[in-house]
Amino acid sequence: MVEAIRSYHARRGRLSARQRDALVGLGRRYDLAGFADPLDLDEVFGRSAPRVLEIGSGLGDAALLTAAEHPHLDYIAADVHSKGVARTLLLLDERGLTNLRVLHGDALDFIARRLPPRSLEQILVFFPDPWPKARHNKRRLVRPEFADAVVSVLAPGGTLHLATDIREYAQVMREVLGSRPELICTHDGQRVASRPRTKYEAAGERAGRHAVDLVYRLEAPSDL
Repeated sequence: MVEAIRSYHARRGRLSARQRDALVGLGRRYDLAGFADPLDLDEVFGRSAPRVLEIGSGLGDAALLTAAEHPHLDYIAADVHSKGVARTLLLLDERGLTNLRVLHGDALDFIARRLPPRSLEQILVFFPDPWPKARHNKRRLVRPEFADAVVSVLAPGGTLHLATDIREYAQVMREVLGSRPELICTHDGQRVASRPRTKYEAAGERAGRHAVDLVYRLEAPSDL
């Protein structure tokens, strides 16, 4: 059996007691990592609705804002880093956001192994780790296995929206996703105005880096 290649490096950091309590207590209610398989998203959210997965949700700013502004959507915020997940858990509970859940774990494994086929309307990947050193390129999230999983879990007509401020990584994204004829590129260029602006993006702009947004739509199979 080939060992899976991680697309992340887990950060080690001290958690406050409140953060630890959130990961355990609120995690039981909101963290899909602890839910039993097969995963039934209608049961998880208590309804049937269009679903959005954000991979690499960080501190949760975009997830919290989008879930609040679009209550008709069910939103999953996935990240491997404990501090960001704990903050998201605390704020979603504080704000009473019933349409937001988290995934504390590897999102690629989640979409490849746990999500039902055609269960997502949108996948968001904003500023994934570019792994700039050549020997680490294989750890990038956007690689052929990712494209395979995206095609499996997106509903026909669903979209994949990516953003990066690393031009070389944007080109890799184009090549990987362009190899799948089911994925039709509908936007390639300047930032999409509706995408929430994060502190990371603002810092990159101050350093002279500007985002490239890529949007792909999954073409419906001809037999549907």
